[in-house]
Amino acid sequence: MELNFPHQLDRIRVGVLAQEETLVTVSKCFADAIAAGGLVHIYANGHSRIAVEELCVRMGALTGFHPLLAHALSNFTDVVGADSLRINQAIEKIEGLGAKMLDEFEFAANEPLIVVSATGQTQAAVDIALEFNRRYPQNPLIAIASLEQSRDSPPKHSSGKTLYHVVQQASRGYLLDNCMPMGDVSITVEGIQGTYRVCPLSSIGALTIVHSLNELTLRELDARGCKHLVLQNMHLGQTQVNYDEWLSDQRRRYARALSNPARLNPIL
Repeated sequence: MELNFPHQLDRIRVGVLAQEETLVTVSKCFADAIAAGGLVHIYANGHSRIAVEELCVRMGALTGFHPLLAHALSNFTDVVGADSLRINQAIEKIEGLGAKMLDEFEFAANEPLIVVSATGQTQAAVDIALEFNRRYPQNPLIAIASLEQSRDSPPKHSSGKTLYHVVQQASRGYLLDNCMPMGDVSITVEGIQGTYRVCPLSSIGALTIVHSLNELTLRELDARGCKHLVLQNMHLGQTQVNYDEWLSDQRRRYARALSNPARLNPIL
């Protein structure tokens, strides 16, 4: 018996490092918004929600990242029942939800939206990216998705687009490749009882990207002379815990998303 999965992590490392130039460019977009007292908004549905949680509230998290997670689109870990996988997958196919979600928030100039989708094909993810482009054509749009699958696989959205196409058409669009293989799973187990495909890479790729962006954004803010708040680890006695200060800064920034005097569009 042999263990092969850890070797698949080389694919993520090599693929993310190959995108360093784009990562630096995107991190500067983030720094523009955060240094101005604003927000970087991040949306996901389905399993991609873990990238949102990792970026927005985590040891080492910067203030200024605002999660756009709808319970109906991201809570499916009951697997079966009222909050089941089937319900989640049915809702994520409903078009028009992107507009409804964006109705709830107000974006200022230069505030980016990140859309996370493993495949780049999911209707809900494409829907909010399309609507964001329509409302805020000069704001940065960043997709974290599979370049290969979103570019080469059939669109599911009625627009005939995947995230790859939406980002290509954006004036300030960037696609960061999660480096997963087509279909995501990376290991084939040829067993006695059958052949099995296991070990998806998309989540590991997305998390590697968001932490790379965290590092680069903080480096950029520091180079600009901006002292910034980073959430510390409460479990280490010698580490100063700064929850109250960190949360106060988040509260001020989140308030802008609900009532932003510098909003680009009138309240709908």
